[in-house]
Amino acid sequence: MNNNKHLFAKRWGLVCCGIATALTASIGFTACSEDDLGPSIYDTTEYPLDRSAYTFPLDTFVKKNFLEPYNLKYIYKMEDVGSDMQKNLVPATYEKSVDLAVLVKYLWLDVYAKLAGEKEVFLKKYSPRIIHVIGSPGYLSDGSREVGVAEGGIKVTLMEVNRLNVSQIEGAYGLNQLFFHTMHHEFGHILDQTSLRPTAFNTISSGLYDAMGWAQKSDTIQAALGFVTPYGSSQAGEDWVETLSCYVTYNDDRWAQLLNSAHYDWEEIDYSDEDYQKYYPRAYQDYKTNYTRMSCNYDTIGYLRQMGNYEFKLVRKVVPRNADGWVALDADGNYTVSTDADNIDGREVILEKLDLVRTWLKENWSIDIDELRREVQTRQYVTNANGDFLRDNYGNFVNRLTYVDPANPDKPSIYEQLTQEVEEYKKLQTTK
Repeated sequence: MNNNKHLFAKRWGLVCCGIATALTASIGFTACSEDDLGPSIYDTTEYPLDRSAYTFPLDTFVKKNFLEPYNLKYIYKMEDVGSDMQKNLVPATYEKSVDLAVLVKYLWLDVYAKLAGEKEVFLKKYSPRIIHVIGSPGYLSDGSREVGVAEGGIKVTLMEVNRLNVSQIEGAYGLNQLFFHTMHHEFGHILDQTSLRPTAFNTISSGLYDAMGWAQKSDTIQAALGFVTPYGSSQAGEDWVETLSCYVTYNDDRWAQLLNSAHYDWEEIDYSDEDYQKYYPRAYQDYKTNYTRMSCNYDTIGYLRQMGNYEFKLVRKVVPRNADGWVALDADGNYTVSTDADNIDGREVILEKLDLVRTWLKENWSIDIDELRREVQTRQYVTNANGDFLRDNYGNFVNRLTYVDPANPDKPSIYEQLTQEVEEYKKLQTTK
């Protein structure tokens, strides 16, 4: 990984967060001599946290849960010296910083501490030393949002924390996309620096990486080439950690959708408004009326992809078509979707890459990636007594963080329990 490693996603942002302890220490100096010079003239006292400060509860929480066990600073009071001065950035609010701090502990630190071979020692050795939180996104010159920055395996910056919504796990602005995909991605870089990935991984998609043009690529077309995300197609190192991070953070539905899309061949074409209305009338109407892609999901024949400046591309599965561009149906009214036009089955390539990640984590860190994924998922989504994930009336997984058990409505949700730990420190506060 380069000294400044950037992870960002086209068209949607991921936020990064960090939290800083308000522990203040003055550095004292003493002279070395055979003479007894007496006590230092400098103040060498390590001052306790300021109990009168409004931020005392969070400062205490991160001191006890980040700094003391893992030597990890969680910096939420944005520091100019640690920020990109070329960008117009906004600090994270105290309330959102609390939310992210408890979630980072619950969904990231506690998971690795439970499953890594060396438990807490593993994180003390290999976790970043600083997690830095920024409230706003960092916009790049190509219109992308910067979602995270890792610097030399020491510091991870998480951005757009002021958008954090504990009720939203999935989606472009969900917890996974904004924060935890980034956390696992950047941590993967740190581990890769310590024990390099197998060289066999670098050759699987050799010749397909595009360091400059990845941001303009369609996710489905890149999946068909064997990449879990367009950013993963930028270079082998990013492909490696994207494979790890996506597998851990994607729920069962999203992972299955990725593999299903990757199995087929896709093409991307320019389109006119008239052509799209002609070939995809219902999807067109949904888009024009509701500004959504409700009928344009990745498993249909095609969908509309916005490129910016109100320009669009039509992404569609490769199927036989007649001279007018319509899908050619056989005698039974069916059509056949191409799966091997380029001699690449993206699904098999992704699974091959995942197997290498799985073996590497197990052999080097005694981490079972399937157990890691299961631990993350069961902390995010409600399961029944059999361990199966519950679904709501719309077929979506139920958010465990905010879930209130109907049989025990007075019991606080997981999120309320997590934030209550911070609130407890208010009892130790004093007023000026």
